[in-house]
Amino acid sequence: MGEVARLAHSTESLTVFQGINLRRERTSLQDGDVARAINCDLHTQVGTALLRRGRTLVYSLPLAASGRQRLQETLAGARYNVTGTVLYKNGVSLLTGLSGTLRTSLLAMRPLQDTTTWTFIADQSGLRKEVGGTVRTWGIAPPGTAPVLAAGAAGALSGVYNVSYTYVRLDGTAVAHESNPSPTSLDVTVTATTISVSGLTASTDPQVTHKRLYRTVNGGSTRLFDQQITNATTTATLSVADTGLGSAVATDNDRPSLASVAVLHQEHVFLLDPANPDYLWWSKRFRPESVPTTNFLRIGSSADPLHGLVSLVGLLGVFTLKTKYRVLGNDTSGFVHQEALSSRGTPAPQAALVTEKGCLFVARDGLFRTNFVQEDEELSGLIAPLFEGLTVNDYLPINWDAASTMALAYWKQRLYFAYPSGDATSPDMLAVYSFHTSQWYFYQMIADALYSDEASDQLWAGLGTDVTALETGAGDLGAPITMTLDPASRALTSPFVRKRFDYLKVDATIPSGTLICEVYIDDRLVHYATLLGTRTRRLLRLGGLQGFTWRVRLTYTGTAEVQIHGVEMQAVTLRAA
Repeated sequence: MGEVARLAHSTESLTVFQGINLRRERTSLQDGDVARAINCDLHTQVGTALLRRGRTLVYSLPLAASGRQRLQETLAGARYNVTGTVLYKNGVSLLTGLSGTLRTSLLAMRPLQDTTTWTFIADQSGLRKEVGGTVRTWGIAPPGTAPVLAAGAAGALSGVYNVSYTYVRLDGTAVAHESNPSPTSLDVTVTATTISVSGLTASTDPQVTHKRLYRTVNGGSTRLFDQQITNATTTATLSVADTGLGSAVATDNDRPSLASVAVLHQEHVFLLDPANPDYLWWSKRFRPESVPTTNFLRIGSSADPLHGLVSLVGLLGVFTLKTKYRVLGNDTSGFVHQEALSSRGTPAPQAALVTEKGCLFVARDGLFRTNFVQEDEELSGLIAPLFEGLTVNDYLPINWDAASTMALAYWKQRLYFAYPSGDATSPDMLAVYSFHTSQWYFYQMIADALYSDEASDQLWAGLGTDVTALETGAGDLGAPITMTLDPASRALTSPFVRKRFDYLKVDATIPSGTLICEVYIDDRLVHYATLLGTRTRRLLRLGGLQGFTWRVRLTYTGTAEVQIHGVEMQAVTLRAA
């Protein structure tokens, strides 16, 4: 080879760490790109890798809770959590026996003429509503039998009449909700008498407070309001003149079909019905318990079922596995649907999230932002291999078999994406996207049912039977956090020219504990050192190790506010004389 001559000494620095890039080989990464970072916060202080903040306990569920946490929400000032097949309110079991489909929706609404804000619970085990810890049926079943009529005492009615009745729930004196009518009675013919009504069966539904009776005018077919009686009363006497009757009975107060997906949009409740997988139902405006049988759109085909709903600034977004639609219109003009420009659906409908940035959702080819009108915008380009089944820089790919467990949350200009990696069957990784830098970084943690709680200004995540607040404390429930940072691999002038690596300088702030530095030459571990101190710039002597490329791995385990600012290699380039 000839005599080896030494060239001038040179340095190479890696600073301003910004985010993960899994799309390029380690030696071709830009200086701000990081090959791997676990439990490093690259958003709070741009350019510096910080140990992420820990998680603290918000509240615990009973130890008997089983299954993963899959829903957290704050509605009407109460905290709701769904774990397995149990619904909890403020940490106390409220409803058991939810559907094994493990899909439940909650929404809060105050119906028209009701002074109470109810929490409505959509689940295929049954549709219910709750307030103050009391659970009731969502909607009221109509009476099942027709009333029986007979001529009564002397009175002013003469002619042919029939009658039906409804069940109602009064709020004070106002009708908060009314069922559809019973079957119509047989006609009765009377002459100058009252009408005696019997067979008015009392409802067993505890929310029903009264019955309302409706009868026709002489020879008529439309039944008009006659009188109101208590639920327990089973007979009545009708004597109001035909001209004194009130409004017609409503026949479109149908109860909603069994559904586990429901969303509030323009004062209507929209629902998806698994029995009719291409139907989108909606309630009367301000009347969530009345869903007329004519209030539906058929969208797409039953071969690609509707399975996700979001309300986004004047339109409703509807997801299937393969595509998505926007629903436009209102109560006056009616509703119509149109397929979105980007026909991209989602396998994770519970991870579709509406934010000030638009609707964010997970697709097989990445994580996207949509307004259901324009072309989708990809946010996950730098970590795309994870969506494609590839393992890159020791990051395992997404386990699509557990896509239904994925969760999204938006908090303080960051998007948090909880996903199952490798063989995990529920989220074990948390990818974080900074809207400030348009970069990604990763936390290694269990984070079920993410939720951004505005009241407490906290980001919540499930951990076993605990609801925890992320980014709030030192350590995870007091336990140390392990942080790993692998910057790019570098080769000074060229990866094809041999160098002699003499010194490595690490710029870090380590208030307590030690930062472990591992030095790799040509991907072979050659040096190991421990560092500590406030803004240390310790120079590590490497002893003239020779090779072509260099990289470092920095690891810390503890709870201190460690900061890594940069690393610098000092080397001499060698060449054949």
